[in-house]
Amino acid sequence: MYFLLEPDEKLPKTTATGETVSANKQAWEGVVKALKNKNIWLVSFNVFLVYSVYCGLTYFIPFLSDIYALPAALAGVYGIINQYGLKMLGGPIGGYITDKVLHSATRYLRIAFTAVTVVLVVFTFLPHQSMGIILGMAISLGISAIVYSMRAIFFAPMDEVDVPREITGSAMSLGSFVGYLPGAFMYAVYGGILDNFEGIAGYRIVFIIMAVFAVGGILLSSYILSLMKKAKTAV
Repeated sequence: MYFLLEPDEKLPKTTATGETVSANKQAWEGVVKALKNKNIWLVSFNVFLVYSVYCGLTYFIPFLSDIYALPAALAGVYGIINQYGLKMLGGPIGGYITDKVLHSATRYLRIAFTAVTVVLVVFTFLPHQSMGIILGMAISLGISAIVYSMRAIFFAPMDEVDVPREITGSAMSLGSFVGYLPGAFMYAVYGGILDNFEGIAGYRIVFIIMAVFAVGGILLSSYILSLMKKAKTAV
């Protein structure tokens, strides 16, 4: 069914002087254009910030086990809800709000970053030792749900910043490289913090770092929106 997806427009195979341009050269030129495009870098680093927060979600189960003494059976239920239920729901919900309510993925990311920041900061300083386990589970699952909805649409702003169609592949490649880069080191960072700071102190540091990344996302999303507004005004 590829013929249904193939665009009608073809990349030119010759230069203005009639010189044939190889496919490799065209691909390389696309990479160079993507690297020089400021907007692609901005969206890529926004993805980076979402993924940095996402990496921290892994430590909710150890947190609940260490601080709330989460039973093994309940940990299994929590894991199923978190890894399967919320991921299946987060994507459609994030996409629906983006398309039907806000009409902008960048606006949704800014709102979601704000919500994650507020909830994480509050969650960090709650008196967990005296709280019920259900409340701790509910708040952490709420944070996860928001982040999963962000993951579903965090590449969508590439279209909003008017990335040229002919370098879409290069733009997505750059966005994937930069955006998923936290997976190479953030788990080690978060794990190292928990190894060096015992008990709830280590988890609080991890949650604050996640909140800092979320604040960075608010600022970057706001900047991208301001550039989009200027671009529309200039037209």
